[in-house]
Order: sequence, then structure tokens, then C-alpha cells
Amino acid sequence: MTHSRTLHLALVSATGLALAPGAALACGGLFCNNSQPVVQQDESILFAVDGDTTHMHVRIVYAGPPQEFGWLLPVPRGVETALSSEAVLMSLEMYRANFSIGEIERTVECEELPPPPDAGGEPVGGAGGEPSGGGGVEVLSREPIGPYDRAILDARTVEDLRAWLNENGYQIPDQTDETLRPYVDQGAVFVAIKLLPGEDVGDLVPLRLSFPGSTPTIPIVPTSVAASPDMGLAVHVLGQHRAVPLNYLHVQVNEAAIDWLSGGSNYRAVVAQAADEAGGQAFATDYAGALDQSLPANWWRADPGLIARIAEVRTVTDLGPFTCELPLFDPDISRIIRGILIPPDFEGGREPTFLDCAGAVGNAPDEAVDGAALAARLETEINAPRAEVATLFAAQPYLTRFTSSMSANEMTEDPAFAFNPDLLDVSNAHSAKMIVHQCDADGYYDYNNVKVITPSGFTVEYNDRQAEGVILRDRGMTVRQGDEPGAAVIERLPLSGPAIVQQDNTPQIAARNEGGGGSSGTGGTTGGGGAGGSMGGGGAGGSMGGGGTGPGVPAGDDAGLTGADIGSGTVSADVGGDSGCACSTAPRPLSTGGFALLVALLGLKPRRRRG
Repeated sequence: MTHSRTLHLALVSATGLALAPGAALACGGLFCNNSQPVVQQDESILFAVDGDTTHMHVRIVYAGPPQEFGWLLPVPRGVETALSSEAVLMSLEMYRANFSIGEIERTVECEELPPPPDAGGEPVGGAGGEPSGGGGVEVLSREPIGPYDRAILDARTVEDLRAWLNENGYQIPDQTDETLRPYVDQGAVFVAIKLLPGEDVGDLVPLRLSFPGSTPTIPIVPTSVAASPDMGLAVHVLGQHRAVPLNYLHVQVNEAAIDWLSGGSNYRAVVAQAADEAGGQAFATDYAGALDQSLPANWWRADPGLIARIAEVRTVTDLGPFTCELPLFDPDISRIIRGILIPPDFEGGREPTFLDCAGAVGNAPDEAVDGAALAARLETEINAPRAEVATLFAAQPYLTRFTSSMSANEMTEDPAFAFNPDLLDVSNAHSAKMIVHQCDADGYYDYNNVKVITPSGFTVEYNDRQAEGVILRDRGMTVRQGDEPGAAVIERLPLSGPAIVQQDNTPQIAARNEGGGGSSGTGGTTGGGGAGGSMGGGGAGGSMGGGGTGPGVPAGDDAGLTGADIGSGTVSADVGGDSGCACSTAPRPLSTGGFALLVALLGLKPRRRRG
């Protein structure tokens, strides 16, 4: 049987000897058997530097047999691990780059095409210190953390590490030896995780790691053995100022290469092309600005009274009323409850049990539930990680979000990040103006053949919803480009002062696209834009593509225009691409109730149960 394996991950390491003093690194290798690495699709990371400590939260997504899941992370000595929160990482998706049509100018008189049904949708866009196995490996710590069997290992050689991993059920391909050897030689220890017996891949939880170091670094080199073409990177860095890549270039994306009529759905392809033009190692800035301090208020937490009452639950029937108090659409709550409740078997003849807001379930009414264990999980897997991140948000009020794409042959140097207090904010909201200049054959406004004026003033012509310069890529290769480059500007961002421009393509872009001002692009470094917007968004603009400070969709006479309004499907970029590392949908208000909830919650497949 062939298993489909998809994963999004960022494996953490920190050695700091080759790149910078106190470097803290995130990445590594994930393996499915001893000859073939699991293909890594995307990596998504949240870094926060707190003095001499770096905190990293990473999402792990994997599809495949649970016995083939393994995660290996080179880290500095002194690392601490705990569970993180999927809801927290999802909330950061509000800072992804958004592209929309914010204003429509109609230069002719036509009939307005009636909107399709349901139009007006939404934007896309244990004990340690004992030798154990492997001869030259010391197990510094090994304990269960959530669904994981987590070990921290000190290996004298790569061969010793390999032997221990193989003896303990981890499988690592031969080609990873040379990528791991530098980390062993520099004194790193390794965090190894696999699923505990009986756990399912649906139980994967984001991890939090805290370790010494003040320079967030992604050790991308080990990832090269298992990277898919154009593997996406979504990196969030908290701090006091705007973050910059230390040893990678920075690109401003060419707005004329964006597919505005599909809400910038090709944004990631344009970033990948721009990075290739910069030598394969570059980042674009999706957002740089104030962190919304109200976000933690949207992360549900269980109050002490609720936890105390849930601890008294003894049966499925006892649990019923609490399904109305728990936000079952919260991804972390959903994961926990899925370990207790199972879907009803309507065809098997067994009478379902009906639980208040959860609806029909397959459990018997008197089936035992360990309420004390459930209460403890709410405290350790919900309350604790959310409180920790809320504290980081308050102490590090500035967020920078980077996007990039890299293929295996480009992963030759580990990107590191620092801060520049002199750079201006970058808005993630990019709003263009549409010029509708003709009627279609039926006398309606023709939204398929239009002109789009980008925030930088470029005029892009669409014929039958296609623009010649829109860039498309497939499996790491550009399959459509026209004359447009992916990068408007390629630059280096220093630790102080303005950007150092390496290549400015904007004069040529402007000449092809009827105007546009000086150096302009998406994710620029100089020049501010308007603030405000009906959804809290800052306006796009500025001579170098800088924007306002608030994330969201900018306002206008036709603010919030969706693809349904103009027949395009979506209005904002799905940065994560097919693999969805950067979630394509921001968290929604949590709600409960009804059988439809149960279908979404339980996925209609049997699962093993945990108290």
C-alpha cells in the first residue's frame, strides 16, 4: 500500500558556532524509513528573543503511518520543551500578505451583473543522565509530552546517534549523516520525538522549545535531504523592532507579476521567482509592525471553576453538558475531545448517544471518562502554552513575518535573523484599483477584461482574466512569466540605516506597465503608506512599497470586494500554497452545537480514546 505523506515543519537546532555568537537555530530532518526521507512541504516558525534565550513555537503536520513518524532536532544544551498551541499559530495568519481590489472605477455605462448565490464570501488569502543504547549516546532526558515520546540526546558521533535512533524505532536515511555531522562536532544535543504507542498522526501538537541564544537561525541544511521543490517558509519573529535576514538577501515583490484578479493566489510563486533571481536565498517581508495585543483575548482558556467541575466527570453522560462550554471548533480543544468521543455508527445498528451541543456520538452513555485527566490536559495543553505566548506578546510588541521558498539545491547556508530599528513598517494589505472600461456581449460590465492599477501605480491589463506578466510556478520551476521579473527590488537589509539596493528593476517594470513611481514593490523597506481601513488594515502604498501599520483588508468605495463580486474566486493570497503550512484561513469565532459540529469535530472515523 502506498501512503500519502505530507508534512509542514520546522525542526529546531542551535549551535551558533559557525554563524554568529549565541545563534539559536530551527530546522532539521524528518524521516519515514531508513532509505527515503519524508518529503518536507513547508516550514512555519514563531521566534521570540527574550534576553539571552530564544523561544520557538513550531507547527508539525504529517500524513502517513504513525509508526513512521519521527522528528530530529539539533539544539543547544539547556533546551526546554513543552507543548504549544495550534490556535496561537493560526492567529498569526492574519499577518500573511493580502491582495485585494479595493476600488472599482467604471468608465462606461453597463448593466451590473447580479452576484452569484452566497456571494460575498471571505478573503483567502523523566530521569536523565543515564547512558541508553547506541554506546556513545547519553540520554539527558526522556519523557512523554502530550502525544510524543521525547528524548534529549548527547551523541559523541553521528554513527552513535544513528545507532541509538535505530535501536529505539527512529529511522534515518544514510544521506543525512553529513548534514548532521557539523552539529555533532559543534557540541549540539538532539531532541528526538516520535508518537507514543496508540497515538495517531491526527494528534500532532505544535511544540515550544526554549534554548540559549539570541540570534534566531534556521538550520536549513539538514532539511535539504527531505525538501520538496519550492518548500515554503513562513517565519514570524517577535522583538522590539523590525527583523531582518542577516545573511540572506531581501526582495520586494513585483506587483505587476501578482494575479490581482485571483486575490494574489500566485504570491508564493512570485516570491519563489524573486528569491531565485536573488541567487536562491532571499526573503520577502509580508508584514512588519505592531503586534495586535488583543489577539490573546481570542485564545480561549479554561477558568479554574470549569477545570474543577470537569475533574468530577466520570462518564460520557457527565461530559455532555461541558460540550456546550468547551469551544469545540478550537483546534486544540477539538484534538483533545477527539481522543474521548467517537463518531456514531449508524449502519452498525448501535444506538448513538446524544450529548447536548456535541450531538450524536458512538460512545455508550455510561462509558468511563477520566475527568481528572481531561482537566489536567486543559491546564497543560490549553492554558499554559497560551499564557506563555501572551506573555511573550506583551514583552515583544513588534512582529515581522517573512515568506520565502527554497529547493534542496539552495539550502547551502542557514539563514539567521537580527533587528534593525531604523526600517519602517510594512503593511500586509495591498489594495489595487480596477478600471472596468467595456461591457460584455450581453451588456453587463465586463470584469474579465479590465485594467488593474497596483498600489505602486503600475497599470496591468487583463484579457479574459489573464495578464501576460503573471508568474506561475510548478515544482520549483517557472512555467509562466512573460517579461516580468519576480523581484522589483533586490536588497540587503543592514542592522541599522536604510536598505542597500543590489538591483532595482522598477524602471523597466514601470516602462512595461504604463507608469509607476521610483523603486516600488510589495514588502518594501522605505516609504510609509496610509493607516486605517474598514477591517483595521493599513493602506498600501509608499514609494518603496511600505504600507500602514495595521493588518487587514483596506477600505475603499468597494472595500472588502471578494472574488464572488467580480467572478475571480478569492481576494487574498494563500501563502501556504497546496501544502498549507501557512494556514490559508485565519481563525474564526469559536462555536458549538449540532450534528454538523460532530462531523467536523470527529471526522467520521474511529479513533482510540484517551481519558
